[in-house]
Amino acid sequence: MISRKYSVSQNMSQSDTLAVLDHEGIGTILLSSDKDSISLVERINNGNTNHLDLVILDLPYISEQHLQRIVEKCVLSKIPTLAIVPADNVLDVDSELDITDFITSPIYEDELILRAKRAINVNKSPMADDVIVRDDLIINPTNYEVTVKGKRVDLRFKEYELLLVLSSNPGRVYDRATLLNQIWGYDYFGGTRTVDVHIRRLRSKIENNPDEPYIETIWNVGYRFRSIGSA
Repeated sequence: MISRKYSVSQNMSQSDTLAVLDHEGIGTILLSSDKDSISLVERINNGNTNHLDLVILDLPYISEQHLQRIVEKCVLSKIPTLAIVPADNVLDVDSELDITDFITSPIYEDELILRAKRAINVNKSPMADDVIVRDDLIINPTNYEVTVKGKRVDLRFKEYELLLVLSSNPGRVYDRATLLNQIWGYDYFGGTRTVDVHIRRLRSKIENNPDEPYIETIWNVGYRFRSIGSA
C-alpha cells in the first residue's frame, strides 16, 4: 500500500501545481481522488480533451481499480500521465502500469516542470508511427479518424475505443469481460452483451468483405483483430 505521508499539498498546493504548469503553457488536470478519476473518464468518453496536455496522478489517493482505468483511458487517448509517489514507496508502484513518468514527493517546481515536459515529449511520436493500416481500413489515433477506402467512417466513441484496442494488438484474442472492463469500466453493469452489440455496429460500418473481416469472432471466447496473413 502506498503511504499518504506525502502529497502535493505537502509543499505545493494543487492550485500552485497547476499554475506552475499553466505558466509553461501545459494544460493539466491533477487527480487526487477516485471521484476526480471518474470525472476525467467521463470527460474523455465525451471526447472533451481539448487543451489537455497532461494528467497528474496523486497515487496515494487513487484506488488501484480507478488508477488502472484512468491510465488505460489516457493511453488510448494519447494523453501523457505523470504520477506522484512518495519517495519511500517507489517500489510499491505496479511496474506494469503504463504511466508515462513518475515524480517523487515532496515535489519541487523545477523538477515538476522538467518531468512534465519530458512526459509530454515521450508521449509524442510521428503521426506515421501511430496510424494503423489494414487493407482499406485506416485508423489515425492522432485525430480519432477512421476511413475505409478513403471515406471517413462515423463511429461513436465506444466503437472507436473498441476498434483501437483490438487493432493495436492484431492477433490477440480478447474475451468479452476484458473488453468490457477495459472500455466501459469495472463498475459497468450492462453485461458482456454490450460488447457484442458494439462489435455488430462496428462491423456494419467498417467491414466490406465478410470472407476477410477485420474483426474475427473467436467462438465462446471473444474477438480479435485479424493479423497480417491470417486470412
